[in-house]
Amino acid sequence: MSEINLIAGVSVNADSVRKEYKIEDGRLTFTLSAEDYKGFWSRAVARFTEPMFFFIEVPDGDSDEYLTYYLNCTVPVAKAILKRYGGILFSDGVIRFGFGSDAGDELYMQEFQRLDIYSNSLSKFEPIVKSLGYKNNPEAITIWDVLSDSNPGMRECVEVDDEGFEDIIENLTEVGLYLGE
Repeated sequence: MSEINLIAGVSVNADSVRKEYKIEDGRLTFTLSAEDYKGFWSRAVARFTEPMFFFIEVPDGDSDEYLTYYLNCTVPVAKAILKRYGGILFSDGVIRFGFGSDAGDELYMQEFQRLDIYSNSLSKFEPIVKSLGYKNNPEAITIWDVLSDSNPGMRECVEVDDEGFEDIIENLTEVGLYLGE
């Protein structure tokens, strides 16, 4: 079973985390390895039923709180967001992001590369995960499970081509991104 690779904005000892996923409580959970971001996201958003939306959660200043922004979109717009901002979304260790739909599907990328997939039909997404080499294991662990006082992990913001998450917010606000309540 292969190990996962860390994105640029994450540092932690994750040697015991493998390319495995588990399904419980109607959710598929795993640590998405750095090299699998592009392949997973482009294929997964294509499986969404419209209407759908993009969301991004960003730090609220120096507090531990996050602000959540939303953009109603279509599958082609979701793919365009991933193409344009994938460098930041796929490497920043601080932001959280994902896509949701009125049909009940949600992909939620969280801290330390934890990806939760919520769906009434996980069978739409599980083949993508399997095709990337992940194995179903009811005991699968994520990076969250290996964090401790002796392995606290670090997350940092990342810029790509002189752009960071602030630029995503600024640019997408011009096309309808709004701050949630």
